[in-house]
Amino acid sequence: MKKQILISSILLLSLKLVALNPLLTPGSNFDLSAWKLQTIDANNNFKEIMATDLTNGYTSNLFYTDATDGSIVCKVPSNGGTTSGSTYPRVEFRQMTGGANWILNDPTEHYMTAQCKVLAVAQAKPQTIIGQIHGSNTVSEMIKLRWTGYKTGQCYIEARFKTNDTNMSEYGVTLANNLSLGDLITYTITMKNGTITCTVNGTTGSQTYTPDVWTLTDAYYFKAGDYLQYNPNSVSPPNPTVIYGQNQFYKLSLIKSTTEVSSIFDINQFTIYPNPAKDKLQVSYQLSSVSNVSLQVYDWSGKMIKNLISNEYQNADNYNQSFDISDLSSGVYFAKLKSQTFSKTTKLLVIK
Repeated sequence: MKKQILISSILLLSLKLVALNPLLTPGSNFDLSAWKLQTIDANNNFKEIMATDLTNGYTSNLFYTDATDGSIVCKVPSNGGTTSGSTYPRVEFRQMTGGANWILNDPTEHYMTAQCKVLAVAQAKPQTIIGQIHGSNTVSEMIKLRWTGYKTGQCYIEARFKTNDTNMSEYGVTLANNLSLGDLITYTITMKNGTITCTVNGTTGSQTYTPDVWTLTDAYYFKAGDYLQYNPNSVSPPNPTVIYGQNQFYKLSLIKSTTEVSSIFDINQFTIYPNPAKDKLQVSYQLSSVSNVSLQVYDWSGKMIKNLISNEYQNADNYNQSFDISDLSSGVYFAKLKSQTFSKTTKLLVIK
């Protein structure tokens, strides 16, 4: 009878779990291997966190996992240090690999998709950038996806494009309106052959850039996070009160597929069985190309307790391995399969 009660309790608990684990760090819930984080340190100075540190569990009081839903929290103080050439603070990802630094007329479609919520902005200037395509040259923000507003039902999102002429002036295309703080936003930004297409909650805008206006020597990349468009001197008179902007991300991916590959477990490709398991665990994954794969098991507190695969199987098309988990106690765990290019997580039940 006690065993049946335990099994029922574990199954009931598993039904309440979400795809993002609130007890894991952002780098364990999301594949951040292609990004660096531009943020602010404890002394309020600008700093950068590399991908290795992100994947190894970096957090701070401005960058952490939301304890209720597992999303990435990007929190920005209005008086925070800024990047070179910028007057506004940010806690924002900058793409470093995964196709980063492409040229204007690259025929490859470069792709980013995200789901996020804007939770807080400065009421005096209620604007924040939630996604960008940026370049290395001056005046090279090809698109900035900007949220404006704080009043319920009166907020909106614009794709802020540059014009394709010598003025290179900025203009906005409204892609979502009647929004409120806390609304879920789904957006996609792509660039191919100089054409940028941006879609927000199903509405699309685009702009084409040509080599006769824009240089072919620039290198473009994606950004996503919270680039707060407010500092103490951005309003008149200047306001020294520190305001915190806050955005939270539920999805962030550079991979386009029919299944919208992301940090969330894809049951059609990744199989762990039996589940619930007892003493043996079979792991199967079907991919055309993959390398440097590891499978880790985390307990419900977020602590890694088992490293089942440790880079021994490389460049294989079909993983089908059996592992001994007889040392695990009954309970709810998280199994995470990751490589250099993807990360997948699912819950695992162990019942003795």
